[in-house]
Amino acid sequence: MYFPFPVVVLSGGPELARSRYLVTDSVGPELPDVLALADVVISRSGAGTIAELTALGKPSVLIPLATSAGNEQEHNALHVQQAGAAVALVQKAVTPDGLRAAVGPILASPEQCKHMAQQARSLGRPDAGDRLTEMLLDVATG
Repeated sequence: MYFPFPVVVLSGGPELARSRYLVTDSVGPELPDVLALADVVISRSGAGTIAELTALGKPSVLIPLATSAGNEQEHNALHVQQAGAAVALVQKAVTPDGLRAAVGPILASPEQCKHMAQQARSLGRPDAGDRLTEMLLDVATG
């Protein structure tokens, strides 16, 4: 998967956060490795991103793209937040202080980070492709 927008990956507790972060303008084939190393991912909240983050069980801070069709990214972010797997920063909260307030408590609390990871994993459907294929084959074969 290719993320054609900035991705921030944080690893380590608050004392390590400044020395162990990566900000990129895009992520390509190395994405699985980058996400595997992340404790918290800060990203947009498109359907593909949500699918990846929940399949991997990654806590996240989601910043919906304000111009997404039908506001789908905000809906996605709020759904994942409601499940306890992410913090959604909607338009008014997208400020440096808002981001700091969202990320700080996650990095400061290994228990919260672990809980959010479990919640994300519970939403994930890593076998979605197989399940869809089985359903289509069932419909096609009657």
